[in-house]
Amino acid sequence: MPLTPEQNQALNELLRHVPKQAAQSAPTPPGWLQTWLGLSDEQVQSRLLSLITHKDKVEGLFLDWVEKNPMDSTFMFLGAAAAALYRAEKEINPAINSFTDAFFYLSICVSGGSANLSAMTPTGKAIASLVMTIGPAMTAKSLDRK
Repeated sequence: MPLTPEQNQALNELLRHVPKQAAQSAPTPPGWLQTWLGLSDEQVQSRLLSLITHKDKVEGLFLDWVEKNPMDSTFMFLGAAAAALYRAEKEINPAINSFTDAFFYLSICVSGGSANLSAMTPTGKAIASLVMTIGPAMTAKSLDRK
């Protein structure tokens, strides 16, 4: 199901806040995301946009994956969210200077704890809100041995 014009506008507004890398004359070494997934930042963003257009199917696949792999899915979810948070907050938020800072902050969000840092950008706040909403259920599922 394609996005409605309103959803497309909201998505474009959300992605507008994600900093774009400046063009460089020399190729940059691959980042951890490219090394880990074998995809560039642009490819990851393109695939995420593709997933959004197929939301219902993706949601079903995601829930099946979480059900079958609760621990893996929790760490993958936090890792992806931390990568997105770091990208949204770097150079803007003085408290998030690395992927580790972003992962630490989101790990605290999942546990319902309180941190001495918080997201500053609208995109970062949206990511943190998503983690605070979905993360505790995923964590509980990963620790449930039924």
